Amino acid sequence: MRLLAALRTIYEESRRGEGRVAIVHGPVGCGKTELLHDFADHVGAQDGIYLSATASRDEQTVPFGLLAHLLHDDRIAPELRAKAAWCASEGQAAPQEPDRSGESPGDVAPQIFHEMCLALLDVVEHAPGPVVLGIDDMHYADTASLRCLSYVVRRLRSSPLLIVLNEAPHSRRLATLSEAEWPAEPLVRRLKLPLLSPQGLEEVIAGRLGRAAAEVLAADAYRVTGGNPALLRGLIEDNRGTVVSSAPVFRVADGYGQALTSCLFRCEPEVLHVARQLAVLDEAPSVPVLAQLTGMDPDSAARALELLRETGLLSGGLLRHAGANSAVLSGMTPEQRADLQVNTANVLFKNGFPTDTVARHLLAASRVDSDCAIPVLQEAAQQAVADGDLDFALDCLRMALQYDTDEQRRAATTAMIMQATWRREPYAAYRRVEGLVEDSRAGRLTGQHATSVIDALMWFGRPGEAIDLLMRASRADPGAHDLVGASHLEACHAWLDTLYPGRGGGHAARIPHAHEITGGGVAPDAWAKGRAAQLFRWNLTTPPDNGRVREAQQSLSHYTLTDGTAPLLLVALGTLLQAERLQEAGARSEELVRLAGHASFTVWEALFRSVRAEVFLRQGEPVAAEREADQAVALLPVRNWGILLGLPLATALQANALTGHTAAWATEAQTVLPQAIFETPYGVRLLHARGHRHLAGGQVSAALGDFQGAGELAERLGLDHPVVLPWRTSAAQALIRLGDRKQARTLLGEQLRACGPDQPRIYAEALRALAAASPLQERHKLLNQASEHLQTCEAPLELAFALHDLGWAWQEQGQYAKGRQIVRRAALMAERRGVRIPAPATHRLNHDEQDRPATPTARPVRAAEVLSDAEMRVAQLAVGGYSNRQIASRLFVTVSTVEQHLTRIYRKLDIRRRTDLVGALQRAEPVERDQLAS
Repeated sequence: MRLLAALRTIYEESRRGEGRVAIVHGPVGCGKTELLHDFADHVGAQDGIYLSATASRDEQTVPFGLLAHLLHDDRIAPELRAKAAWCASEGQAAPQEPDRSGESPGDVAPQIFHEMCLALLDVVEHAPGPVVLGIDDMHYADTASLRCLSYVVRRLRSSPLLIVLNEAPHSRRLATLSEAEWPAEPLVRRLKLPLLSPQGLEEVIAGRLGRAAAEVLAADAYRVTGGNPALLRGLIEDNRGTVVSSAPVFRVADGYGQALTSCLFRCEPEVLHVARQLAVLDEAPSVPVLAQLTGMDPDSAARALELLRETGLLSGGLLRHAGANSAVLSGMTPEQRADLQVNTANVLFKNGFPTDTVARHLLAASRVDSDCAIPVLQEAAQQAVADGDLDFALDCLRMALQYDTDEQRRAATTAMIMQATWRREPYAAYRRVEGLVEDSRAGRLTGQHATSVIDALMWFGRPGEAIDLLMRASRADPGAHDLVGASHLEACHAWLDTLYPGRGGGHAARIPHAHEITGGGVAPDAWAKGRAAQLFRWNLTTPPDNGRVREAQQSLSHYTLTDGTAPLLLVALGTLLQAERLQEAGARSEELVRLAGHASFTVWEALFRSVRAEVFLRQGEPVAAEREADQAVALLPVRNWGILLGLPLATALQANALTGHTAAWATEAQTVLPQAIFETPYGVRLLHARGHRHLAGGQVSAALGDFQGAGELAERLGLDHPVVLPWRTSAAQALIRLGDRKQARTLLGEQLRACGPDQPRIYAEALRALAAASPLQERHKLLNQASEHLQTCEAPLELAFALHDLGWAWQEQGQYAKGRQIVRRAALMAERRGVRIPAPATHRLNHDEQDRPATPTARPVRAAEVLSDAEMRVAQLAVGGYSNRQIASRLFVTVSTVEQHLTRIYRKLDIRRRTDLVGALQRAEPVERDQLAS
């Protein structure tokens, strides 16, 4: 509106006989043409003569091409129209000399130029009213027409003539202004038409779609259009049918794309070329790089870039919206787009751009023009795998495999595809193993690629073939092994000996350069993988020690999660579990689950979840353990686990034995288990867990068979250590149920001689089982000892079972009140964790008494009189089954402080052990309910 008012003012000046020229300057699409139309309506309403023409790029080199259109109006006298047509025809037919730029024809013959100027003067002088010449896209006008217009303006300074010229910035034809020798101010006025401001854009939307829609859509519309009115009009059309006043929805579709394309085609060809180049880039290039990409000189590239910026099409050096990219590229054929992408990849590669950037352009082209691109795709895939972008990595590798003709490189690419796929779905990756085995035997796979095949064979229970490939690789020419490859082969040997000790032990051949691999400097991932196998073997055969625990803690603190370090981190968690560092193991496993999920390590996320399930189980939370194992298997279906399926399955079976539930996936899991699992440590643990499930289900003979089978397998594999796998205790429990107490006591004697109080959980479990096989007079003593040991570790369920047995032992000795109190306490401890402890069949409580909810026990008067508040809090937590460490954590004191409090409590209440606390706190008469309420 401001510029329209300015044109009206200039027009009034021209009507008074003051010839004027108005040059409207503004980017393409900003509304210059609409401004001319609105001004033409105003001139017509004022009885003026408005003659219009639009310059064309195609007629830019045609002399008088613009004036021929301008003077073809019916309102011009026929003789003047004929004269103008003759001049144009003669000017175009006469030979022409190039102008100084060499881009367009130079001057026409002076006589013809003079005749055209006279014809234009006659048109203006004989017009019945003020004359306005409106010329759109003046930057495309021919030089002869512009000079003729300038000539007329200078000679009719006192005539009612106004020439309005619309021009876009940064055109190659900017020189035409000086060539035309326009007069200076005040005859010539220059007006700039800017882009819309955010407020102006909102007003336009409000006028078209309503105020409510404008308030919601304006910010997004400005971000997409940059304030360009042409783009805004297209965007409004896209949103006209989708905007609902109550819930406007922003949409970028065909209207926006067509407006953008129209703007670009109205610019110089170089601008469209640059826009298409920017449409395939992910980051703004520098001007020198853009010049290489487009094949332009830097000045032309910079000029085209600046024009796009002034038109509002760029944001941060790139097109503003993905819809803009699509619209710009839509006018190209598939072959042209592919050529553009391949050229972009080549130029970016030569300029040192990252391989993943180069690879994305190759993928977009769906074409590889040279063998040099194959290593680029492989390198980009390796980086993508490290970054967790598996889809992109697989796309790169599949393209490399499609276009590569080198057999050895194709084998390596296939191995890389298998490794990348393995992260998410080992079973899908396993389908490529057969072909890779043939490649390995033919010598086309070496180093880390060969070991990935061996790892897959071990995972899915094919140790014989794994050994064969490993021996072939070990016997290969030393020149075929570099230090990295040799270190990976050495790590494979270590894992084969650990996972299949009956197969791999003692036959591992020497590997070239293996003697040089003594640390993580050469190949850190391979070293970590081999070290994990060694630590795992120690965890299977020896009790935990402080040195191993420290190494596990350091590994978890210092190593980042990668394919190579993941096994070490998993083994480190197992070390903490075995050492009863349950809270630490739980926190570390939770963090690793998060990291693995973020990096798309689906396999390792599932394995870390299986460790968390084991943590929950040991902490006495079998329901949480079941839930975590279910999540692990939901994340990685059972057919993907191979022999490692024994991890979540064993945990689920033991948790099911406690809760009475049945894992929905357990049946399928047992059908897909590789038979070779029973040659591995996972088979030992699985048999042991299955035995507990049978025992809980009343299948005592089957349970005993599983326990004894676990022991025999552990002995055959060299893994029979009572501290690591207490199968003797489990078998003794089954024997007691079968009535063979003598054999049970023999097994328990072996178990107790092999472990001591420094393994309180395992030692206490053996004492509890021994109590069940002992005479009545010895039973409560053994159970008291078991309970005391369990108080020192985080084993609330085991403590509940021990207390439950102790309560029945007291009742069998005639101390019914004391026994019932302990039984109730144990039952509540277990029920809080989703476990119901059955009472012995010969000693069931009265049904009404057993099922009656326990009445809340009031605080004893005598205890309140002799214990301080701090001592009372410690006593109540101790009665609730919390260990000293847990009490210290809850009360924010040290373990030593808790122990001192307990010593004073025992002395004040005249008791000797923790299990007597329940009776001591309940001996006195309780406070009345109304006193408690107050």
